[in-house]
Amino acid sequence: MDRGYGLADALQEWSGWLSRLGAPVAPWLRPGRPTSEIIAVLGPELPAAVHTWFSWCDGVEDAPGQSIGDCWVIPGYRPVALAETRDDWYVELPYPHWVPLLRDGATDLHVAAWSAAGAEPVVVSLLDPGDPVVEYGSIAELVAVTNTCFARSVYALDESGLLDLVDDAGYDAIYEEITGLPAT
Repeated sequence: MDRGYGLADALQEWSGWLSRLGAPVAPWLRPGRPTSEIIAVLGPELPAAVHTWFSWCDGVEDAPGQSIGDCWVIPGYRPVALAETRDDWYVELPYPHWVPLLRDGATDLHVAAWSAAGAEPVVVSLLDPGDPVVEYGSIAELVAVTNTCFARSVYALDESGLLDLVDDAGYDAIYEEITGLPAT
């Protein structure tokens, strides 16, 4: 992450951006789960970054009148709750281990995926239709891109008050800057 703090701090920064922006999801983010619950659901050999993710946020509380857009932590996606990680997901990946992190209102997902115990997970984008694509080299990269998008006003609230990508070229530049990969 190279910013003088770790993933947990960067995730808290993400929450701070949502609050300062006035994103509808901010008051409904559920606090993360304790280590014992995360291990009970996802196992003891879980990568540290995935553990940190679920220590940060356990999905979004349901609220009266809430729409799917009210739950977005990045444009189009809401965080997956720990209990949802064991739902029947119809996913084919070239990784033996994976856990969903973000989902849209249908079948699109961002998952942490890894090959073996101790391996750093990558973040794979699963769009329907489409093949799995490694979008980020780590959860930390996903968080760094997200926080930078907030900092540079690439993510903002649209006219209806929902979180939106308001600068496509800005996103592409941030993505390339942080990941070292060309934007797709």
